[in-house]
Amino acid sequence: MSVLKTVSDNGFTLFYSLSLCLLLTACNEDSHQSIAADAEGLPDLSAVTAYSVNANGEHLSCAKNYRESCLLAQFPPLGVEKTVSLTISDIESRLFVSHPWMAESFLSALSTLPSVLLPLFRSVSAIVIADDVRPSFYSANTATIYIDPRYLWRDEQEWLNIVAKDDFRDRFQANVSFLAVRQHVDSAGVAARWSSDTFSASNSTRTIDQLRPALFRLLVHELAHANDLLPPSVLSSLSPNRTIYQNITATTPLHQTLYDQLPLQDTLLFDVADVLYQGTPPSETVHDLTALQVGAHFEAEGASDLYSYTNKKEDLAMLFQSYMMLEHWGLQDRFMLLSQNEQGLEGCERYSVAWGQTGRMFDPLVYDRMILAAEALLEIELPVRFTVVLEATPIPSGTSWCEIINSIKG
Repeated sequence: MSVLKTVSDNGFTLFYSLSLCLLLTACNEDSHQSIAADAEGLPDLSAVTAYSVNANGEHLSCAKNYRESCLLAQFPPLGVEKTVSLTISDIESRLFVSHPWMAESFLSALSTLPSVLLPLFRSVSAIVIADDVRPSFYSANTATIYIDPRYLWRDEQEWLNIVAKDDFRDRFQANVSFLAVRQHVDSAGVAARWSSDTFSASNSTRTIDQLRPALFRLLVHELAHANDLLPPSVLSSLSPNRTIYQNITATTPLHQTLYDQLPLQDTLLFDVADVLYQGTPPSETVHDLTALQVGAHFEAEGASDLYSYTNKKEDLAMLFQSYMMLEHWGLQDRFMLLSQNEQGLEGCERYSVAWGQTGRMFDPLVYDRMILAAEALLEIELPVRFTVVLEATPIPSGTSWCEIINSIKG
C-alpha cells in the first residue's frame, strides 16, 4: 500500500512517500489472506463497475472482494492469459472504477508514461480506482492494485466525486519526536515541483502532464509488489485450481534474493517502522529517539527510505521506485529526518534537518541493493550506468526546513 503524503507550507506542497501494505496481515486459512473486519483505511467499493464493455463480470466480482481470494482460473493475472506483449487495451479490460473519468484519466496518463511499465502489468489481475480508496494499496488476495483517485482528478467536478477521507496513518506520526521526509531532486539538487493532490483555489485544474510523475511513482511501487510475489517467470506454471493467494504463498518472492545477499538488519529501525507505519504502540526507547539518532542508524545500512524497514516487500519496492525515478525521470532521492524546534513556532519554522542525504541511492550500500532489486524486477542485467562517480551528499545538520522550502519556491 502506498500513498503520496504531503507537508504544506504557505500553500506550497512537498511530496514524500509513506506506504503501508496489506501483505503482512495475519492469515488464518491458507486459501486467502485474512483481513480484520474493522481494518482501517479499507474501501467499500460498492460503487465500482467495469469501464470496458468487454470486461468479465466474474473479474469485477473478484476484484471488489479483496478480503477473499478467487481461484486463479476465475481471475488470472494478465500475463497468464496474454503471453505476448501487453497493450493499453489489455489493461483497460481489467480496469474497474467508481466513476468513468477515473479510467479516462488513468488511461490517458498511462499512454504517455514510459513503455517499460506495460510488461510489469503481467503479474496484475486488475486495477481498481474508486472514490473511497485512500490510501492506495496492493492486495495479495486478488493480485490487484487499488488506486486513490487523488492521483487522477483534473478539475473541481472530478475532485467533488472523491470521498472526503483522511489517511488513518497520519496520527501515527505523533508517536515519535521526528519527521521523515523524502523528496525527488534533479542532478543539481533542485527538488521537483509536483502539483498537489488536493484541490484548492490555487490548484483547481491539473493536466495529464502534471499527473504523470506522481502516478508513475505510484505504479512503479505497486507493480513492484505484484511482480515480487508473482514473478512473470512463474505465471505459466501457476495452478488454476488454487486461489491467487495460495499460488503466491507457494512462490518464492523476488525479495528473498535481495535478503539472501544484502539484508537490512537494524532491529531498532524495524521497531521504528512498526510504530510509524503500522501504528504499533512505541516502546520508551522508540518514543524518545531523536532524529539525529535515527539518522545515525539509518546511514549505516542500505535502505533507501525509513519505510523500507516495514517489511521485506516494501524494501524491494522502495529500492525499485528509487531506480525507476532516476532512470525515467532523472530524479534522485533526498531523504531527511527533521527535528521539531522549540514549541510555538509555526509552519516550516517548526523543523530543521537533523540528518539528511541528497542522492541517497548513491550511497554504496544502497546502490548495490537498488541495482539488485531493479535487475530482479525488470528481468535484465543492468550495465554500469554511471561513468562519473555520484555520491550521496550530506545535508548539513541544522539546515532550516524553511530554507529548503524557499529554495524550491524560488
